[in-house]
Amino acid sequence: MVILATATTGLAAAELTFTEDDSVFPKPESGFYLYQNLANPSDAVATMRDRNLTLLWGKIDLEPYRTTSDLPQTFLDQLEKGFETAQAAGVKVIVRATYGHKGPGGDYQTYEDPETDIIRGHMEQLAPLFARNADRIAFFEAGFLGPWGEWHTTKTANDHEARRSIYKHLMDQTPVSRMVVVRYPALKQSLFESNKPLTADFAYSDSAISRTGHHNDCFLSSANDVGTYNRGGLTMAEEVAYLESDTLHTLFGGETCATHARSLPGNAIPEMERLHASYLNSSYHPDVLQRWRDQSVMDTIEKRMGARFVLESVVIPDKGTSGDNVAMAFTLTNHGFASLYNQRPVVLVLRDAKGQVSKRFPLSDIDPRLWKPGVCMRFAASLTLPEDLTPGDYSWHLHLPDASSRLADDPRFAVRFANQEIWNTDKGEHRLVAGWEVTE
Repeated sequence: MVILATATTGLAAAELTFTEDDSVFPKPESGFYLYQNLANPSDAVATMRDRNLTLLWGKIDLEPYRTTSDLPQTFLDQLEKGFETAQAAGVKVIVRATYGHKGPGGDYQTYEDPETDIIRGHMEQLAPLFARNADRIAFFEAGFLGPWGEWHTTKTANDHEARRSIYKHLMDQTPVSRMVVVRYPALKQSLFESNKPLTADFAYSDSAISRTGHHNDCFLSSANDVGTYNRGGLTMAEEVAYLESDTLHTLFGGETCATHARSLPGNAIPEMERLHASYLNSSYHPDVLQRWRDQSVMDTIEKRMGARFVLESVVIPDKGTSGDNVAMAFTLTNHGFASLYNQRPVVLVLRDAKGQVSKRFPLSDIDPRLWKPGVCMRFAASLTLPEDLTPGDYSWHLHLPDASSRLADDPRFAVRFANQEIWNTDKGEHRLVAGWEVTE
């Protein structure tokens, strides 16, 4: 601990330093996912967090309703229960709706989409469900169109104007607080008729382009990831460069689908860094996952997928006075592959000697989605202590809860920093300093 002087208060201040925690632990909205049927999730969901899993890939199976205009209420009720099951387990849902993948010939090449009016109508019927469960949803994979909902092969998926119309309708039926990821970089470029990646000044708005990210369901699986690249007139190198910039402000993930030299650790980890990987399938491809275990890099991948914040230091006055200003300065580094992609608050919590909350101080001008990977971030907070604060010893805590009022008090949905000894599992907070004196 270093004692400093603070120009703002004239009080002595302590620079508190923190030690990094190298363990694997569950991180909300990132990491490996568990594949499930959302209308009928298995008992495995209840123990997901024991495996450090916080993402449930929730398939909405619309195959039985390919020719049906109205979705049965019983089916919608089952989906609602699926979202409730996810919340009870302390995890969030990746939503993808699909009408199957086999056509009249028994394979995906002969697969045909349902009538467009049926697809659009189903989106509209699901919209209220999505709205009610927006906080239980991590994000959407576009789904609905093409075999497996991957927007390829079919007449509609290959029709530029038709797919643009359907995608716009999908964006209108999903909550503006949530991103939608599409299967190919060329698909996003086509949907928005632009090869330019998203820039920081336009990121995290309610616009469709800023809400659109990417998933690659044959990640690292062939020279061009089994047709993921080279679909829109650009070279693979150009598309990867586009993804590198675009995913810095959106979202990237998917699954592997075959072994290939690209999935060797020396290639895989740099690619995850470059494309800002936030999530991958925990079950597929099993040979690739086993390769990562055998070569002792699975822990590294688990730790670094998504954001992984390490608090370096905090500068804080060594005491305070009721009604006076308190200035703090924070330094942290994101060692993850990616940044956060959903909005969440940053809150300083002052607790009394009994552990009761005396005051919460939301830092409304700080957006933790801007804490980018590989960057050492510094930010400051200026707070005014309550006039009626009783003199005595207090403690300061840093809290990054879920943005939803339904989940804000659930510590399982709070962001945890990779630091030793400061995380409170029961409260979802980081203790910065204890025995902090408040005088009259």
